[in-house]
Amino acid sequence: MPRGRGPSLDPAGFGVECFSVPAVLDRRADQYGDRVMMSIAGTPVTFAQMRERSCAAAHLLSDLGVARGETVALFTGTCAEWVYFWLGAARIGAVSAAVNAASKGEFLAHALSLSRAAVVITDTDHQDRVAEVADDVPTLRSSLVQDDSLAEALAAAPTSAPEVEPVGPDEIGALFFTSGTTGPSKAVATTWHYLFSAAATVAASWELQQGDTLWTAMPLFHLSAAPTVLAPLLIGGTSVLAAAFHPGTVWDEIRSCGAVGFAGAGAMVSMLWSLPPDPRDAELGIRFISAAPITADMYRQIEERYRCRVVTMYGMTEAFPIAYKAVSDQGKPGTSGQVNPAFDVRIVDGRGLPLPTGVVGEIACRARTTHAMSQGYVSSAPGRAGLDVEPHPEWFPTGDLGSLDDDGNLTYVDRAKDSLRRRGENVSSVEVEQTVMGHPAVSEAATVGIPSDLGEDDILVVVMLHHGATVDFAELLDFCAARMPYFCVPRYLEALEEIPKTVIGRVRKDVLRNRGLGADAWDREAHGYVLSR
Repeated sequence: MPRGRGPSLDPAGFGVECFSVPAVLDRRADQYGDRVMMSIAGTPVTFAQMRERSCAAAHLLSDLGVARGETVALFTGTCAEWVYFWLGAARIGAVSAAVNAASKGEFLAHALSLSRAAVVITDTDHQDRVAEVADDVPTLRSSLVQDDSLAEALAAAPTSAPEVEPVGPDEIGALFFTSGTTGPSKAVATTWHYLFSAAATVAASWELQQGDTLWTAMPLFHLSAAPTVLAPLLIGGTSVLAAAFHPGTVWDEIRSCGAVGFAGAGAMVSMLWSLPPDPRDAELGIRFISAAPITADMYRQIEERYRCRVVTMYGMTEAFPIAYKAVSDQGKPGTSGQVNPAFDVRIVDGRGLPLPTGVVGEIACRARTTHAMSQGYVSSAPGRAGLDVEPHPEWFPTGDLGSLDDDGNLTYVDRAKDSLRRRGENVSSVEVEQTVMGHPAVSEAATVGIPSDLGEDDILVVVMLHHGATVDFAELLDFCAARMPYFCVPRYLEALEEIPKTVIGRVRKDVLRNRGLGADAWDREAHGYVLSR
């Protein structure tokens, strides 16, 4: 398949053998010591301070007996300490496990046990959750809580670099967890080489320059930490990381910090797009908005409204980015960009056989360069003290549906598990949702299948309405029928006060599927609504 030309994968001029935390951070601290590297939940940290505090964190971990290859779990909200210990663990060859801050109970115990956590870094809001499951995690020895005492310990610890053997390119550096919406979450084993390679590709596609500022509200426990923390680090730029995403304040924050770009999830952009137009939208001064998915009909409208370029990417924790477009590329609306030159990509059928160009099937990828992908999944086999990784197959099945065109553009269609089958027709939940959200009363929508008496699926769309808005469901169906094929028009509609989501705004469709039809669900067949073809 054609491969995208893509920007340089090493925009900062580092040799790939130097893709390690000490090599990159220490060089940047020497060059730009007084420049703010990150502002994290309102706490500014310069490059020099980040070097010193990551070294202090490394010494604190060593004092706790953390050895090379042991795991340090990071279980806090967005805070500077998360980054100190993430980078500090790397300095002593320890493995960091980025645990979802919303975890609790069995979910938290699973993540800590699977990662073989020896130490947990937590905060006052999360420490009780750790205490509740500590006895269920046999490898767990101690925890550090983000409070005044930890701040004092960091201030008192040595700031010299630990004298240890550098981490090799094949050593596991960090664990990131899959969403777990189809079963227990998996721990994806990543090397620092992989994380920095992904960050370099993203920095190049964003066309970041030395001194540029990026604004984001993506959580640190997500793989997005690689581009949002490491990409500006590579370039000598600044990340402004908000503690939470509040649509009404985003643009003011971006104006305040002078950011050249916004990085977020597609759902975040949809929320921003739903804000009332403001004459200042065209005066933000940003060069790009980076998010996915962005629908074809919104793509150019976003660029025009905010006077910037849309940057789209496609990938997952296991392999990122598989496809992308750069700021200076015109791009093809509706696609995720061209295939990353570091990957071979093909579209396959249910038997794993390649499909022709333009045909929708499962996206599969194969790394063409070392460390373009993660190492594999951590084995859940009991009785092992260290991490045992089960490698990915040569051709990695993503579980996503998509297609390739003749120019190597990859179009993401849907998660395979979220795609619907209605009367012999395949239906993309993403396309249905985007159409429904075009209605002026609807702020958010989510589509799931409800088992039909006739086999396959009937379509349920749950919606959230704009504040103060009301909607007539028959009129909403008229709106849908005028804009989508008849087989995509939902049978059931239901308004909810809140649609269940992950912390980065992804809809928990597993929750909606398990919930099924609510008592207030509106059935067009029961109401005698006649759908015209």
